[in-house]
Amino acid sequence: MPMFPGDVGPVMLAPPPPLPFFPIAAVQSGLGFMHMSAPPEIVTARSKLNSDAPSFSPRSPAASAAAAADEVEVRDVWAANLEEEMRSIGALLPTYPVVSMDTEFPGTVHDVATPRHLRTPRESYAVVKRNVDELHLLQLGLALSGPAGRCPVAWQFNFAGFDARRDPHSGSSVAMLAAHGVDFAALRRHGIDHGDFARAFGRSKLACGRLTWAAFSGSYDFAYLVKVLTGGRPLPSTLEGFMAKVSKIFGPAVLDVKHLAKFCGGGGGIRGGLEHVAAALGVHRAAGRAHNAGSDSLLTSDVLHAMVDRFFPNYGVLNHAGAIDGLVKCSNLYYKY
Repeated sequence: MPMFPGDVGPVMLAPPPPLPFFPIAAVQSGLGFMHMSAPPEIVTARSKLNSDAPSFSPRSPAASAAAAADEVEVRDVWAANLEEEMRSIGALLPTYPVVSMDTEFPGTVHDVATPRHLRTPRESYAVVKRNVDELHLLQLGLALSGPAGRCPVAWQFNFAGFDARRDPHSGSSVAMLAAHGVDFAALRRHGIDHGDFARAFGRSKLACGRLTWAAFSGSYDFAYLVKVLTGGRPLPSTLEGFMAKVSKIFGPAVLDVKHLAKFCGGGGGIRGGLEHVAAALGVHRAAGRAHNAGSDSLLTSDVLHAMVDRFFPNYGVLNHAGAIDGLVKCSNLYYKY
């Protein structure tokens, strides 16, 4: 995704307190989605996840050891091959139930004076909403993984609809994406219609509610995908409404790898952007280039599994389900929106 100002290199934080489990509701009758009601102000700890909840499926030790050497393809998806590739993804989900994603978009055009690290979750969401409501999704990357290891293909969905001659955007972000290989002319000519993607997504089983979804600094990633999957309508007016929508579409097992990084490392955490966190963990980019959604989703997947292998035994990573970086505050007793 486009870089945000203020990202820094790996910095070890003070040890954070443990976090509780998020509540998970039963499967919604007739819809096939697992959902969580609008988040309460305070959520107390739970001893375990509900029995009907999805579980995180880490790679086996053998698969983890082999991942660095495995070859992987980043496959471009355009309008012409959307249906075929969505069918392929649906068929692979039982084997690879962890979906890591990344988005690319034309920067941001709205901000506030308050520094990002001082904003409340609601202030942060208000900025995300203003930008996502006005701007266009350019790319979506999906990388699948699970006990069998890394899926040998990561997908890069290329979307139509953006034209820098008429649509709001950040000039520096668009220039950066072009320098990293994003072909804006090809997007206009061959890109996927957002409505076609939403319909194919619905048929693909990606919204079955029993997958684990992950992103790095995922507020914009989940926001753009929610916008596309709800017909381009404005995002919910409140943070609570947005989180309820995320849970309804993606299920309860939603992880943010940047948030998880705060709970990794001997000194209590790792700070910085995706590349910095990957370097701190010794994870290398398996394919493609930075600021391309397919490649970044793949790196997000590998970073997530490296974290789980080292820092989250017994699948404790699901203690952090529902916490999207920037959209949640935490203490030793609760998450608070």
